[in-house]
Amino acid sequence: MKKISGYIYIALGVLCILLAVVIIRNNFIESAQAGSASDAFLSGVINQMPDTVLEDTSTDMPVVDVDGHSFVGTVEIPSLGLLLPVQSRWSKEDAKYAVCRYRGSIASNDLIIAGHNYVEHFGNLNQLTTGDEVIVTDMNGKSYKYEVANIETLGAYDVIDMVAGEWDLTLFTCTIGGANRVTVRCEATGEMSATGSTPDVLEAAEKSKHIRKQQ
Repeated sequence: MKKISGYIYIALGVLCILLAVVIIRNNFIESAQAGSASDAFLSGVINQMPDTVLEDTSTDMPVVDVDGHSFVGTVEIPSLGLLLPVQSRWSKEDAKYAVCRYRGSIASNDLIIAGHNYVEHFGNLNQLTTGDEVIVTDMNGKSYKYEVANIETLGAYDVIDMVAGEWDLTLFTCTIGGANRVTVRCEATGEMSATGSTPDVLEAAEKSKHIRKQQ
């Protein structure tokens, strides 16, 4: 009887290991697919950037369409080697393809960007440190520069805490398992692209993703 119980425990252990392997494999596949989708959308966003920075006359961020998805620009995190397109609105389904504006705007200094914890998206936000640079570029080609000021962990349902405070920019992603959210708070440095200059993001895209703006 003890031998039978032992075999059962061994079988259950092997089953758990196999299940874990399958989950990890699926996560790697999903992450790779998310990275490829984001790269494709980034190319479409970059191709719609103006050759020179336009005067910003809008009270909200301009929106462009790329293959049925709407985007408000890009977010660049040099220390993580990331340059990502930012979708205009958040949904769990859309976030599988690219990071999303959760709420707010550059114009109102309260932009919040959310992304899944894929390595190619926001999976390494917890590696950021105070003073790291973050650059958001809108579809006028104007870049706004920020510095990481604070990193905190919030509960998965702490929506009130997520939108609290007078932060110029917030980036967040779920931890593995989704129990908490890694939340990066940023302050504007006051640096931004001048009207009529060449958008910085065009050069950044060519260097980091090898994407060239189509003429």
